[in-house]
Amino acid sequence: MKKNKILGIAVAAIIGISSVVPAFATEDTAQEQTTNTLQTESKQLSKEEKLAKLTKKAERLGVDITALSVEDAKTKIREAEAVKLGIDITGLSREDAKAKIKAARETNKQEVTERLTKKAEKLGVDIKGLSAQEARTKILQAEAAKLGVDIAGLTNKQAKEKIKAAHQEAKAEKNK
Repeated sequence: MKKNKILGIAVAAIIGISSVVPAFATEDTAQEQTTNTLQTESKQLSKEEKLAKLTKKAERLGVDITALSVEDAKTKIREAEAVKLGIDITGLSREDAKAKIKAARETNKQEVTERLTKKAEKLGVDIKGLSAQEARTKILQAEAAKLGVDIAGLTNKQAKEKIKAAHQEAKAEKNK
């Protein structure tokens, strides 16, 4: 009788374990299906996002990409960037053109950083560790303070215009 109880418990345990395994396998399959569905949706969103980014970049460069495929739009934008940076990419492969544009951007960034550093030194402003935009803002504030112009609450573009007008007024008074 004890043998039958032990045998019964063993059989029940084996049946219990075997029924648990398929239940977990079913959940994994459902999870994979959900993951695949989410990945497909994210790919579609990323295509729409890519198109939106391309459109925004094209507008900034003044290029019309309506009715163009994504690849044609990328090519047209790449050519506009090259023209803006003053480099020639005709006859280059896509990768070579990208590399040349990237190199030109880096050179441009270095030149801008050097100009900002010189201007900051001239005004006695410390811009180490700041981004280019933050450095520009700090330099504008220093120029405004030097000229006695209030630029609080203005955008950088508006502040530049106000400082430029103050420079012109100072020149006009100096020439009198």
